[in-house]
Amino acid sequence: MYNAIWTLLEKYLKRTFIEKGGFAVKVRSSVKPICEKCKVIKRKGSIRIICENPKHKQRQG
Repeated sequence: MYNAIWTLLEKYLKRTFIEKGGFAVKVRSSVKPICEKCKVIKRKGSIRIICENPKHKQRQG
């Protein structure tokens, strides 16, 4: 049981953390800056929020 949970966790971390180079981006219909350091940018036709805090990364979609 423990090995199965560890395997699932490892796959999740590889997808969200290692392959994407950090925290995964939240995909929301409405994006807005969360703190003062959040920046609103437009890349490839989508509006994004980037920040020093990786938990604040968002993409409109």
